[in-house]
Parts: sequence; structure tokens; C-alpha cells
Amino acid sequence: MIEELHIENLGVIESAHVEFEPGLTVLTGETGAGKTMVLTSLQLLLGQRADSSKVRAGEKEAVVDGVFSVDPNVELSYDLENENVIVTRKVGTSRSRAYLDRRPAPVSALTELAPHLAVVHGQADQIELRSTTRQRELLDRFGGQEHRKLYDDYREAWHSAVEAKRELDEFAESLAEAETEIAQLRPAVDKIRALDPQDGEEEELRLEAERITNAEQLRNGLSTAYQVLMGNEGGGVIDALGVAVAHIQRVEEYDPQLADMSHRILEQLVEVEAIRDDISAYLSDLNADPARLEYVHQRRRAITSLLRGRALDIPSLLTWADEAEERLEALENRDDKLAELEEKLKQAQHRVIETGRSLTQSRMEAGNKLSKLVDKELAGLSMKDARLIVDVKSREKPGPYGLEDVEMLLQAHRDANPAPLGHGASGGELSRVMLALEVVLAEHGERDSRHLTYVFDEVDAGVGGRAAREVGRRLARLAKDRQVLVVTHLAQVAAWADSHFVISKKGATTSVTSLTEKDRIVELARMLSGSESSQTARAHAAELRTEVKVAQSGM
Repeated sequence: MIEELHIENLGVIESAHVEFEPGLTVLTGETGAGKTMVLTSLQLLLGQRADSSKVRAGEKEAVVDGVFSVDPNVELSYDLENENVIVTRKVGTSRSRAYLDRRPAPVSALTELAPHLAVVHGQADQIELRSTTRQRELLDRFGGQEHRKLYDDYREAWHSAVEAKRELDEFAESLAEAETEIAQLRPAVDKIRALDPQDGEEEELRLEAERITNAEQLRNGLSTAYQVLMGNEGGGVIDALGVAVAHIQRVEEYDPQLADMSHRILEQLVEVEAIRDDISAYLSDLNADPARLEYVHQRRRAITSLLRGRALDIPSLLTWADEAEERLEALENRDDKLAELEEKLKQAQHRVIETGRSLTQSRMEAGNKLSKLVDKELAGLSMKDARLIVDVKSREKPGPYGLEDVEMLLQAHRDANPAPLGHGASGGELSRVMLALEVVLAEHGERDSRHLTYVFDEVDAGVGGRAAREVGRRLARLAKDRQVLVVTHLAQVAAWADSHFVISKKGATTSVTSLTEKDRIVELARMLSGSESSQTARAHAAELRTEVKVAQSGM
């Protein structure tokens, strides 16, 4: 639930800080005072797209901070610091930024977290309720955990069937050009296997070609080095080092330090002799054979030819050859492969039907239960004879969400024909149906909603009189063990609130004020009559509050 909300420079609000309590909180005020900005600020915290035009005129950015308490399981799932998470949005003229617990975060992280923080219902949600897609989602949300598992099983089966159909279609399409593809792949694979290139061979061949091409220069250079080390009939570096060691060793007895010196020269002599032997071996193996050079060039050309259009290096070429052999095996045994893919699709489709039937049965049972519970709520909302019918209709073909379409129909009274919510329901009826659905879902739905904040923006639109009072009663019941925020113009709804905030505008600045019980009577009087000073309206407001308190004591 939301505990605190701080707003700066958003629309008509220069600065506002609100501390919310559990239970039912109402926001009231004159039209145009800025109630929408309070909801907009909350929606920004839930990841809604930012609109730079909402930044207060003359300011560089708008800032919204919210403190939410979350379910411990959500805290662990999202790696939050504790059960109180701070969400921030900063909206500038060119871009917006988001923060979770004061750390920068993508807006998508807020969107992902939003279903665990709040459920928002506004005028747009009434339009959305007319959608059969939304109606199906509500039914599935009502179904509970076992129903959710059936739904997930069906979705998995559907995706598997779609993938199996795609594989079969692609393979069947490729059969028309199978012979052409075989004729292209087989010679290339055979050449690669015959050539048998090895990882690193390209560099080895390049170096060998370089050695053979420059064999004479190598021979001359190394022969000269050999002569320097050996000398002509003595007198080379090796002999000189040997003479030096002998002379030092003769006088070592006169100074022990000379032993170390002779030892070091001996080490160098051993190393130089090893170098001499390496030069000799290299000269013996040095190959200047033109035939060998031609072979190296031919092999390099063959490897380059096979790489062209297939790979960048030999390891990638070998991978291409392995994949090509698998493809050839499938093409050369295409009848078996086709039968295998057809059987795979058949099994996947069977799984779709099997899981779909279980989901259909669950939806029908959930639909009947949902209808009865909503009908009971509608009766209390001055729609005594109204019935919500959840129509589960079989599809000609399975769809991505089941074997049926779900549509909600409203029979406004006994003599009326059931009509789709998208066509036959008025705005006031939709408001009450939406409230009834939300109350039922909160109390009987698939998840524990006690940590959520329910936000209703003028859910009482098109409602008045006794029905408005019953709307307030339902909201109060919904808020009994959860937090509910409501924007309303009706005193009959506002009277049920545990906390009451009035949003008022003076000049270009809007303020949010928490009302005392005395102040509430004044505000309710204004809502009833349009005048705060009317004694009759104040008396009516006080009477309304008294009636509500009595009713609440029995809830």
C-alpha cells in the first residue's frame, strides 16, 4: 500500500505532501482543482508514460516520490532493500527518469513492479471493460491458482503447437528445392572433409610459405651467425668464452669471488652452444623446394575458397560443415523427417485440445461462480434484478488463449434481453459492474490483495441517490482490510471514508489538505448543495455521517 506521496511542479500542483492511512481514503474538490494530477502522479510511479506537458509552467522538471509497503515475497523477488520501497519519477521537458530505493532504474522496472503495488481504475477502464479480451482476463484472474495452472499449461501447449507447425511448414516448403539444396551442400561438405583443414592451419601455412620464399636469405643470415659463433678453425665466440673461463679458473684460488664469475661465463657458454646447435638444425631442415611451396599455396587457396561465403575461419567452417551434414541427412531422409514433424504436430495439437478442455471446464465453473457473486453485489448497488452472465462460447478453431471466447453480458432487469457490456450498458451501470467485479476479485480472487492499493477515479460516475450510498458502502467494505483511494464528486460516497483529503486551487496553485471531522461536514455540505455555508446542507451532511458511522459499526 502507499504510505506517502510527495509531488513537486506537476500540473497545477507546486508542492504537496500526503501521508495515507489504511482503509478508505477519498479525494474531493471542485472541478479543475487538480484531483487528476494526484492520480497522474501515482500512475507515474506505476510506470505510466511521462508527458512533459504536465511539468508546471516555468519549471525545469516535475518530481514525484512515493513510499510503498510491499508484501515480503515481493521484496525478495525484486531484491528490494526492505518492505518499504521508495519509488521516484522525475519528468523533464526532454526526458524522464525513474528510481527504485534512490537507485536509477528503467521505467520498465516500475511497470513490472506496479501490479504488486496498486490497481488503478479510471474512466478509461470502463471503456476497457467493454473489451472481451479484458473480460476474459478478469475471469482468469478470478479463477484462482489451480485455474492459473490450467491456463499456463494451455499457453505452453499452444506455443509448442505453433512452433511444431512452423517447423513443419518450413520443412515442407524446403522440400520443393531439396534436390537443388542437396546439389549445393553435398560437394561443399565432401571437399571440406577431404581437405580436412585443422584449427590454426591457416597461420602455419602462411609462415611456411614465408620461410620457403625467403629460404636463401634465411640460409645466408643464419650461416653467417653460425660462423661468428664457431669461427674459422677456432677463434669464434664459443672458443673465446672457453678461453676466458680457463684463464679465470686458473686464478680462482686467489679470490673466491672469481668462482661466481667463471660460473656465469660457463652458463653463457652452454646457452651459446645450444643456440649454435639450434641454428645448425634449422639450416639442415630449411626447405627451399619449389614443389613444396606450390603445395602450400594450393592448400591455402583451397581453404580460402571453402571459407568464402561460409565462414571467417576454420573452426567456423567446420561448424558449418557439421550443420550442413545434419541438413543433408534430413533432406536425404526427408520422408522420414516429414513423418516425424507431422507426428510432432499431431501430438502438440492433441495436447492443445486436452489442456483446452480442462481450461474450458474451469472457466465455465469460474464463470458461474463469478456471475452469482457479482449479481449479489449488483443487488446491493440498486440493480436488484440485474444479472451478469459470463458466456463461454466454443471457437471453431483453438485460439492462443483457449478453445473458447469469453464475453460478459448484462441483463439489466428481468424483462431485458442480455446484452454485451460493450453495447448495452450505460456509464452508470458500467461503473457499478466494475466496482462489483473488483470487490469480488479482491475478496475471492487468485492472490492476496491486502498489500495492494485500490485506486478508483470517479467510479461513481453516472450514479446518484441510494445507489451512490451503496457504492460508498462497497468501497468501505473493500477497504476493511486493504487500502482504497477514491476520487469522487458524491457526498454519499465520501461520507464512508476513513480519511478525507480536499484538493483546492487558489490562483495557479493547488493544495492538498487533510480534513478533521468538523471540516468534513463543511466539505460534504458543499458537495451536497454547492454551498459550504448552507445550514440545511450542513445538517444533511452531519446526518449522513451519523448514518454511515452506525452502518460501519455493524460491518
